Amino acid sequence: MTWVFPALGVLVAVLTSISRGSARRYLYASGLGLLVLFFAFPFSSALGYLSREAVHPTPAGLLPSYPWLGLIALAGLAALAPWPRRLHGWVGALAGLVVLVLIYGWLARPVFLARVVPLPGVMEGAIALGLAGLAALAARGRGRVVSLLIALLVGGGSYALLAGPAGHTYFPRLEGYYKLLTPVPETETRALIERYNAGLEKANALRAEIGLKKLEPVGSLADLQGGLPKDLAREGVRLVRPASLRYGTLAALFLAGLMLASGFFLARKPELAEEGDLTGGLVAAGVFAVLVPSFYATEFSLTRLVKGWPFFVNFLDRAWPPRLADPAHNVFPLQEVASQMALTVEIALVGTFLAMLFAVPTSFLAARNLTRGSGLTRAVFTLMRAFYNVDRGVDTLILALVFVAAVGLGPFAGVLAMAIHSIADLGKLYSEAIENVEKGPIEALEAVGASGTGVVRWAILPQVLPLFVAYTLYRFEINFRVSIVLGFVGAGGIGFFIQNAMASGMYDQMIIGIIAIVLVVNLIDFGSSWLRSKLV
Repeated sequence: MTWVFPALGVLVAVLTSISRGSARRYLYASGLGLLVLFFAFPFSSALGYLSREAVHPTPAGLLPSYPWLGLIALAGLAALAPWPRRLHGWVGALAGLVVLVLIYGWLARPVFLARVVPLPGVMEGAIALGLAGLAALAARGRGRVVSLLIALLVGGGSYALLAGPAGHTYFPRLEGYYKLLTPVPETETRALIERYNAGLEKANALRAEIGLKKLEPVGSLADLQGGLPKDLAREGVRLVRPASLRYGTLAALFLAGLMLASGFFLARKPELAEEGDLTGGLVAAGVFAVLVPSFYATEFSLTRLVKGWPFFVNFLDRAWPPRLADPAHNVFPLQEVASQMALTVEIALVGTFLAMLFAVPTSFLAARNLTRGSGLTRAVFTLMRAFYNVDRGVDTLILALVFVAAVGLGPFAGVLAMAIHSIADLGKLYSEAIENVEKGPIEALEAVGASGTGVVRWAILPQVLPLFVAYTLYRFEINFRVSIVLGFVGAGGIGFFIQNAMASGMYDQMIIGIIAIVLVVNLIDFGSSWLRSKLV
């Protein structure tokens, strides 16, 4: 099924051509994507004795074992070169075809032994370069020399920390993280196979004692089942299986198909190009380079979803029809849902109200246009904005866990967590509303000698009060949804009811809570939207 991925790349190029989009942009994107993939994406698996000893090298890491993989990087560079449009298209199409042939040639290779050679400092340097780039972007506008100095300081300091003893203490996996795989000579491979066969008698005796299946002698590496023997793995030897697909292999197939088709359409229709294609290609490649590892890290799998479908069917069978009441067993789920739903709304109301009480006064201290007068007010502004940023960085769920441990299970912990987190969100919105008020009324009052409180009362509050109310209503909507989740960690409300019902297997009671949530969420959304439309 590997053909699906280049086919998807071709499909993207075809749809772009039909819509008269820029084929050159995707040619640039595929070239940049292949360069990132060459150095950063795992391409195959190399097994050790234990599963945690497996290595997943990049194409660059496999160069000593299969130098032809270097053509992936060359193809990416060729797609980025400033060729004339028609020639650019043919070069891109040829480069995409070469990458496809190269990948399928790699996948067809037999298994082989390779020795792991760690490259110290490579990963540390890559992280330092990334941080230096971010620092340079953040320092833009301060002058080229200042931006460069900041980037050098951040990059150099990061590398010194990460590559030093402290960095290897706190981040031990960084040391030698990037690895090359050098091939083991054929004579050594044969010697390793003979040594493996010679030790089978002892290994099988141990396996027989614990009831494991007897191992048979092997004639080649392909006969090895699972990983390598322990002694070989400890020597840094790994069994490379080129046919073992990693997400880097699949991404390379997609990009090769995209490059081939985009190049073909650009060669046939040179007008399929626009200004800013290189920038657009850079953005597309960046998004691709972030999304692909993210899908892998989250274990996204449609196959697992299909396999889990019987559970959904079983859940619906057990959940429907809902059991609204069972007087014979003194069970009244509908009444419990109504009570817990009311408690959930009350948690959101109290949490939002408390947050508003603290956010309104602090928002004036966090408004830039009101704190320019002196060094003290500027310091207060900086402290308030720092407090908002720190508070917003700590999720409500984490705060709820802390408060559940401090004050015990129940809605009080949820109210405290919600109020503290919402102060920062509301305060930031309020302060931005204050910063965007019209200056005319303020200047008029200041001209007649009005005090600071008078300016706030008569010039600022009338402008921002409708926005304050609208933002508070919007925050209440969010807090209601959050309060449902807080119930799962013991903060009370409908979430707590659903968790208990699910843990007890009472799906016909749990479904009542789910239906109630859907109804109340829609009612709150519609009501809040209507009120906001009247205020703003």
